[in-house]
Amino acid sequence: MKRFILILFLLLAAREIRAFGLAGHAAIACIAEHHLTPRARANIMRYTDHRSIVYYASWMDYMGYVTKSGYSNEWFDHCVPVNKDFEYAEGDFPGDALMAIEKAIERLGDGKYRNLDDSTVLLLIKHLVLFLPDMHCPAHIRYPGNTTIGYYKVDYFGREMRYHTIWDSEIVQRPHPWSFTDLAWLLDRYTETEQAEITSGTVYDWGRESAAASKCNYDVQPGESVATDFIKKYKPLAESQIAKAGYRLAAVLNDVFGK
Repeated sequence: MKRFILILFLLLAAREIRAFGLAGHAAIACIAEHHLTPRARANIMRYTDHRSIVYYASWMDYMGYVTKSGYSNEWFDHCVPVNKDFEYAEGDFPGDALMAIEKAIERLGDGKYRNLDDSTVLLLIKHLVLFLPDMHCPAHIRYPGNTTIGYYKVDYFGREMRYHTIWDSEIVQRPHPWSFTDLAWLLDRYTETEQAEITSGTVYDWGRESAAASKCNYDVQPGESVATDFIKKYKPLAESQIAKAGYRLAAVLNDVFGK
């Protein structure tokens, strides 16, 4: 009974902390899958039991907590801590998203995945599929002096809601409750030149860019009202972050598995 209660608690905690919600995470994985090279797709399929990476888009949110099957024994922190210059503040939060991405690439890259057992490779694929998108969610950046990541209540269209939840799912889903395939199809509209620019640089560059772009999300303070004007203003940011996460996830997977 105690084990059941613990598992239930962990699953509920995971539900509260996930970035972009189920639809957003699935859409990011769907965009990424559309941009995998044939070689990368074939190599990945060997480890996913021929399942799409979309199948594992939120796996770590729900199962990772319970199994503790991570790159360390730390509780997974889905956030990326940054300093005043929006640069990665390594070590501030052990087990953060950018650290998970870096460790997964380090263990898989340069063909090293071929020397790992299949279950370890699959686990690290799950890390990349979840944590790289998390790094792009505006509510998952920890800024100096404001590390709440939106864990406070606001008035959302007349009802109380955690501000973090609005960025996770409401901001994308409220105006258009699309399926994840619809969302992926509608957001995957960047030209090849734009995609090349988006995927240039390193994961640290991507984290810094996300942090700088997302600082505006703390314009809303506890207890304030969030309604139509907020959705109109910030929905484009949320959608662009989803698309960028998709292209960048594909770039990482192609680099690891496509050679």
